[in-house]
Order: sequence, then C-alpha cells, then structure tokens
Amino acid sequence: MRRFFAFAWVLACLAALAACGGETGGETVADPENPPPYPPFTDENATLQCVDGLYIALPMKYGDLLLVDTEFPGAGESWKPLLSVYEKASYEAAMEEYGGGGGFLFGFLVMDQAAFEQHISADGSGIDVFATDGERYYAYTYATDVQFFRPGGAIDSKSEDWKTWEKLNALGPLVKEDFLTRNGLQSFSVQDFTDQLDAGDGSHVIMKYYPYFREDGDVRIYDTLLLHQPARQGEGGIWAVDQWLDGYGNQYLYFPDSGKPAAEHYADLQEQCDAGEHPELRTPAGAAAAFAKDFFGHETLEGSFEESREVDYAYMEMNRRLQSMVQDVMYREAEGLELLECLGAASADNWGVLGRHMYGSDWFEPLMEAVESAAVGEEQQARDRAVMSFFLATRDARTDFGTPLGGVLRAQQEADPDAFRSAAAELSEEERDALLRGSGLTGLGDE
Repeated sequence: MRRFFAFAWVLACLAALAACGGETGGETVADPENPPPYPPFTDENATLQCVDGLYIALPMKYGDLLLVDTEFPGAGESWKPLLSVYEKASYEAAMEEYGGGGGFLFGFLVMDQAAFEQHISADGSGIDVFATDGERYYAYTYATDVQFFRPGGAIDSKSEDWKTWEKLNALGPLVKEDFLTRNGLQSFSVQDFTDQLDAGDGSHVIMKYYPYFREDGDVRIYDTLLLHQPARQGEGGIWAVDQWLDGYGNQYLYFPDSGKPAAEHYADLQEQCDAGEHPELRTPAGAAAAFAKDFFGHETLEGSFEESREVDYAYMEMNRRLQSMVQDVMYREAEGLELLECLGAASADNWGVLGRHMYGSDWFEPLMEAVESAAVGEEQQARDRAVMSFFLATRDARTDFGTPLGGVLRAQQEADPDAFRSAAAELSEEERDALLRGSGLTGLGDE
C-alpha cells in the first residue's frame, strides 16, 4: 500500500533531510542547513520536501488539507515521479467509495533525454516540461479532469468545500515557479525546442506517404514524412524520419523507442550501416518504408511514396475545413454561400479523405439538402460557380454526387440563366464537356 502523509511539518525537520546535500544535476548544490528562501514560500510560511536532491516548498497554511506522496514503487531512473499532492478530503472520499481516483492537485517528475524524447513524441496530456538542469528535464503534472470528490459525487460550486478546492488548485503554479528558482534550474519550453525542428531549413527530404496505395492504389490520402540525416550528412549517411504530419496537418515528432537518446541510437545505427547492415536506410525512400513498417505496421510498395518539394499545408487545411463544414451541416450549423464556397474549393483529393475518414457517417443526405437549399440566392453567379466546382471535383468519387448535384445545377440554370452562363464561361472546354456529360444539362445557355 502506498504511503501518504499530511505535510504540516516544521522547518526544523530540514536537518534530518541529509539527502539534499548532493547536487541537483546542475551547478546548484543544496544545503539542508541553509535552504534559500524565495517568495511566496519563505522560512516563515512553508515546509520543504527534499526529494532526489531537490527542494519542493509547500505552504504551511493548507497543510492539514493536503496529502503528499513521495513514494513511487517501481519507478525507474529514466522517468521518475518526485512528488504528488492531493486534497486530503477528496482523496479519502474517493478511496472510501471507489478505492481511489480522486483529489489529485499537482506533482513533479524528472526524466532523462531518452524519456523526454518519447514524451514529446506522444500525447503528453497533464505533463508540462518546464525546466532543465542541462542533463535532465523537470515536469509539472496536473489533472486533466476535475478530481474534486465528496461522498455521493455531487459538486456544489457554491459550497465552502469547493471554494477551498479552488484555492488549493491555485497553489500548483506557485509551487512550480518556486521549484524552478529555488533549485537553480533553467526555464525550458517544449515549444521552443520543437520550433528548432524547422522543415523549411533545407535539411529535410519531404516524402508523401500514401497508406492506401498498396490496398487499392488510392493516392488521394497521404501523410507527409520529413526525413533528415541524423548521424552523418552527405553520401553514406543514414536517413530517418524525425517528424510526420497526417492529412489534417497534425504534426508529430518521432524518436525511436530504443531506450537510448536518439543521437546515440542513430550513431549506433550509422556504424551498423557502414558495416553493411540496413542498406535501406541509405535512401530517403528506403528509410520512409522502414518507418511505415516499424511505426504504422504497414507493408508498402514503391508507389506508396513520392518525394515532394514542400509540405502541402493547403491540402491539410482544406481537409480540416471540409470535414468541419460537413459536420456542421449535420447539426444544421452551416448553410448559404459560405457553405457552397467551401465545398467548391475542395479538390478530389479532399473529398477522397472525407469519404474514407467519415465512412459510414450520415452526412451525405444532410449535405445534399443543404446544398439544394443554398443553391439559389444573392450573388447567384458565385453560387453557380461553387456548385459547378463541387460537381467536377466529385465526378470520379465512389459515392454518386452527380445525380443530386445535377438536379441542383438544373435548378440554378432555371433560376438565373444569365448568371449560370457566365459561371460556365469561366470553365475550361474540358470542364464544360464534363459538366454536360454528367449533370443532365441539355446545354449551358451559350448556344
């Protein structure tokens, strides 16, 4: 059973905390006899917890309301919790009713380079890496849901208990700032770190990865892989994916989960490659295929990859916009010319992404109804142009867009023949022929 303790200790206990006499990992050396006082936690209003050679100051004022955990059985050195703080009443009530799961306020953990790399390449919810000593990284942990709990589970936001809970939640950021200063750590921002991984600095090769190509030849849907040479640049240097973006532009960092820092792992891999192993890593395409197999579990073909000059952010943005608009239509929150212009701006690739990712959703009929409702109105030529573009982009889709859109186009032509003729005049001859063949129109009004 894990042991917790209320921390209404006095500073006289510091003399017994001899473990704080070592280095923190940076230049600061903790002295248990003379701990540095920093506001808002000074010698007069705080107790100090000494964990792994680090001071964590906690305010005495709320000592009777808190439980502190500093024991984490099974934790390794690579990823090590230091301390977790709970509201005592919520913790005990949740323990009584459910056997745990309540009252968590905040905590701290420390990780080495390998663990840090895995952290920033994953979701990382509830963990904020905010400091470093040059070798290790320090993170502030917090709940991602409301951990307040009382018998019965009810929350009364006007109660004194809730007001106390809010005060306790406000402690975490103060303790975090004090922890940084008191231990002489350097501020650290994950965002600053990731911003240094710039895909536009010329050091990356950009590859489109078509995950459905092997299955059915589909090249409308693709992820974007960014590859660099992590160990040695130039001829003979291995290639590896360090970032990738999905079809919606969500960007992910990638570090091999080898238990080593990436730099060390790739140095070893380069040596193996120099000795004749892993020949596929000598080319970006080979490294991309290795990544797809290792990370996604996908078998690929040569046509599954295509080198690109740049990341197509417009494609990703349109995928996001189209999916959001179609979802809004399902809840009747999108209509009119804005809807038509969004649909008209989408390419065949974008419709392909929507069709795969929203397969089975009840979006098609509401969308067609919304298009029909928005087809005629002010700025009629713009409405006609948008529906024509929509029709042309979906003419080869697996779903039959042509039948309902043909009816919409005929209604638009009948409503304002001049506007329809002007919109059709903006199309190429090939597009005009395709419009006539698939829509049921007998002409475009320009005969």
